Amino acid sequence: MKKLTAVVFVALALACLAPLSGATVIGLKGGLNLANMTIKAEDPADLPDFKSQPGLVAGVFVSFDLGPVAIQPELLYSRRGMSFEVYKDAYETDTGRFIVNYLELPILLKYGFTKGSAKPFVCAGPSFGYRLQAWNGVDIDYVDPDDEDQYYRQDFTKAIKKTDLAGVFGAGVDIKLPKVILTLEGRYYLGLANINADLEVTSAKNKGLSVLVGLGF
Repeated sequence: MKKLTAVVFVALALACLAPLSGATVIGLKGGLNLANMTIKAEDPADLPDFKSQPGLVAGVFVSFDLGPVAIQPELLYSRRGMSFEVYKDAYETDTGRFIVNYLELPILLKYGFTKGSAKPFVCAGPSFGYRLQAWNGVDIDYVDPDDEDQYYRQDFTKAIKKTDLAGVFGAGVDIKLPKVILTLEGRYYLGLANINADLEVTSAKNKGLSVLVGLGF
């Protein structure tokens, strides 16, 4: 709770920069996470081959223009986790899924290269996450279309720590349109904190790629 309070104070402090900035852009942002996790265990041979798990990311942002650079805090709902193959034969494929939903606050430093209508940029900064919910489950997909697929879910919220810390690195382009600014962006999320609270592993860290589209006003 103390970490979340600190994040809120940081966001309010950034809001105080608005009167000093040349321009302030407020907008909406959304897209797709291709999330994965870095898992360490006492015996790595016991671990499956983890694969990316697609998930929604969406929220709001404020960009404070300070010349060639901008400071951009965001508030995002973000789904993270990973998937792995549990079992496969000629009749069915069983896929394990581990999902963690977060409320994330990235605070990014954004550098633009030009001042034209299409402005390429790079961005980087820390991201603070607050865990909302986590679950573990298996999807059973049958080859025969007459067989009904099955889904099993188990709540794993208490097995994941409440907070996460990561570094975010990205690049994209801001396109000025008549009434809005369209942003196309790709990001990499590198988890820095061990989020394992009660999993049967020694360490678990989030990671993954994101593809985002934003509208600024």
